[in-house]
Amino acid sequence: MPHDLEQPARSLQSSQPAEARPARQVVRGSRKRPITQPGDADDRPALRLVGIGAPDMKPPTQNPTPITGATDPRWVLAVRTAEMLEGDVLPPNKRESLMRTGKVMGLSPFDSSLILAIVQDRARRGIVAAQCPSASTPQLALIPLPKQHTPWSGLTEKPGQVAMLAAGLLALQVLLIWIWLS
Repeated sequence: MPHDLEQPARSLQSSQPAEARPARQVVRGSRKRPITQPGDADDRPALRLVGIGAPDMKPPTQNPTPITGATDPRWVLAVRTAEMLEGDVLPPNKRESLMRTGKVMGLSPFDSSLILAIVQDRARRGIVAAQCPSASTPQLALIPLPKQHTPWSGLTEKPGQVAMLAAGLLALQVLLIWIWLS
């Protein structure tokens, strides 16, 4: 039997201040690290500021993007959702179809799910399905618009693929010139 188990238990709270207590060492392999005692400043988890006062957070209501027309992807998905509702229920196969539609329009899966939930919530509150998108316009405006892709945006987003494509075209030209001259 180990000799540590035969000694009487010591109190967990020490009458000495934390600075005066010696730090015990835990040996794991070749590493030693001190064990902090209760009351040490290092044993408390670091806290971070969240919510409105957080330095990197701003409330989404400060910058809503209004729905400008019938071609807005958020509006299109909301109207299609309202059309596919069966009462206030959206069947799973129709939900999957709407999620694919949202992906094609550039919306993230989270944003697509949020749009579906907003329209369904309006239907559950008793609003007629045809009026659900217009009733939820303020909430839809809080969802960010997807990034607009231009023909040249691929050059800046994936430079490695563009370089490989250019190298392949150059190699093809060299091969064609070599065949033509021989």
